Amino acid sequence: MNGVGTSWLAAACQTDAGRVRRNNEDVPVCDAERGVFAVIDGVGGQSAGEVAAAIARRVMLDRLARPLGTPAERVCEAIALANNAIFKSSEESPEYEGMTCVLTLALVVDDRVTIGHVGDSRIYKLRPAGIRKLTHDHSPVGEREDAREITELEAMRHPRRNEVFRDVGSDYRDKDDDGFVEIVEDTIESDAALLLCTDGLSDMVPSSAIERVVRQHAGDPQAVVDALVSAANDAGGDDNITVVYAEAPEFARAIRANGTSMPRATVSSVTPAVTGRLSDAWHWIIGRRATWFMSGSILGVAAALLLAWRLGGAAAAPARTLVVGATGAAFTRIADAASAARAGDVVQLEPGTYTEQVTIPDGVDLVARVPGKTTLTTPEHTTGDWRVVIASGGGRIAGIRITSKPDARQVVGIEISGADRRIELVDLDGPMRAAIVLTSASAVTIRGCTITTVGGPAIAMEATNDVVIANNTFVRAGSGLESALSLKDAARTVITRNLFGGYGADIVRGVSADERAQLLSGNFVVASEPTVAR
Repeated sequence: MNGVGTSWLAAACQTDAGRVRRNNEDVPVCDAERGVFAVIDGVGGQSAGEVAAAIARRVMLDRLARPLGTPAERVCEAIALANNAIFKSSEESPEYEGMTCVLTLALVVDDRVTIGHVGDSRIYKLRPAGIRKLTHDHSPVGEREDAREITELEAMRHPRRNEVFRDVGSDYRDKDDDGFVEIVEDTIESDAALLLCTDGLSDMVPSSAIERVVRQHAGDPQAVVDALVSAANDAGGDDNITVVYAEAPEFARAIRANGTSMPRATVSSVTPAVTGRLSDAWHWIIGRRATWFMSGSILGVAAALLLAWRLGGAAAAPARTLVVGATGAAFTRIADAASAARAGDVVQLEPGTYTEQVTIPDGVDLVARVPGKTTLTTPEHTTGDWRVVIASGGGRIAGIRITSKPDARQVVGIEISGADRRIELVDLDGPMRAAIVLTSASAVTIRGCTITTVGGPAIAMEATNDVVIANNTFVRAGSGLESALSLKDAARTVITRNLFGGYGADIVRGVSADERAQLLSGNFVVASEPTVAR
């Protein structure tokens, strides 16, 4: 089957510089709608590793946007093209000499995953019965671990654990070269999950501990990746850490039904060497400060609930999920569900297209049940200002797509005021006055979004503070747009690990040249407009 992807996986990603390195040379790819997931670990020091990773990301996405060939052929060719683009760039630019990367790329089509792997990043498959590594580490230490000559924990502590004998970019490669791309094909059952990571996680956290974290947060992909990055940092954070996670619809339910601890059959069937590793991993978990902090927090919450009960206080109303959809749902209009919602509730959108303006109350989440398959758009011949989503105060806006018609140039995609709002995995495209507007807003996070704009800035900020803009893709799709970001009276703004395509040098407006350079220092800029898979 030569499909272009999938939309049935819920996914999230996170990347962090760690506690030791000053810059982050990792790049994640997390596109659940098109079924493309990857972790790319740049090698080269200073900015060169970041450049190699950014080139690999762009070239692979360009190739995978063309559904020609089998999934294995597409994956193999995407990595080979990325390899040759990196090699050519390093030859042409002396400052990039020797830059390479290692990567793991997964393409999901229907219920099959095709993996292309080079180096020592990893992909794990998780099911209720346990966790399994699908790739092999292309390193001396990794080979010994895979051959069971040394244990996982011994490999993690080995002084040569960072050496690899395969990379992307050190020499010209053909897609059919032996010993270059490791191809792995597997199924994704309805109760399975995939976890891709760089060695910044796998060198610090054993697989048994990774599994426990995933089980604890199953059903909330962002919580999974955030917790794993925190665990790696808590263990020392010796390297950049990147995690991409995708789970099938029944995974969380199956995990809950099976219990949150490792299944008894799995424990009883392991070899003595594996049992030793589990024991070591358990001691590792006990020794982490985060574990004790979490335990104390749970006890504190339990004590508070007991106190409230003894004092006769009324319990808070439980959070509700208000489902919006064309048939069979409690609501057919988003506005009606939002009006009925109270703080802590989730307005969940079924796949489909909705043509309405939506105001989300403080503390209410607006979430697509299937990320990328729910579209909010403007009606035909929209006139005047039209704000598709207006939100105030805390909560999430996640997984939706917002578009505008060609004649609707006064549209604002999302307008935010108040504090503690998160915008995650949202796609915005079309003619807009601004895709996202933040006015008198604070503690706002915009993460994992793709914004393709014509006619106005991707994000406009006025009188804001404590805003984080991370892991997004900004694409200029037209002429006459000078900047991606417009900042006015914006304090404590962090702009990091974003990809900007086609904007030229003046990406940020409203700040000095020195401030602009500082804000963009941890981002990736592509001068020409990249191809975006649609």
